[in-house]
Amino acid sequence: MRDLYMKSGQGFALVHSITAQSTFNDLQDLREQILHVKDTDDVAAILAGNKCDVEDERFIGKERGQNPARQWNNCAFLESSAKSKININEIFYDLVWQINRKTPTYFIHQCCTYMKRVHCII
Repeated sequence: MRDLYMKSGQGFALVHSITAQSTFNDLQDLREQILHVKDTDDVAAILAGNKCDVEDERFIGKERGQNPARQWNNCAFLESSAKSKININEIFYDLVWQINRKTPTYFIHQCCTYMKRVHCII
């Protein structure tokens, strides 16, 4: 089921907790699985270190959190807090920007034409 979501996904937010080593360790395998399923190295993705609001519980330093992003074709990186709503919108704005940049214009035109035919408003 997870592979199906990856195959049809256009962009991926890879999120780990800055307070838990295990979530950080899972990132590389998750990214490799996405690249394998998508059969490309060019995938819209952002790496986010979550829970930046609990600095006193930090286990993963910011520099260490950024390292995978640098190795992954300069993948975007942000620290966020879902609880405090820090950088949450920015994660999605960046991801949508990447997706739009990678989406061929003819595909966008086809989608818009289809939406007009079915009278769908987004």
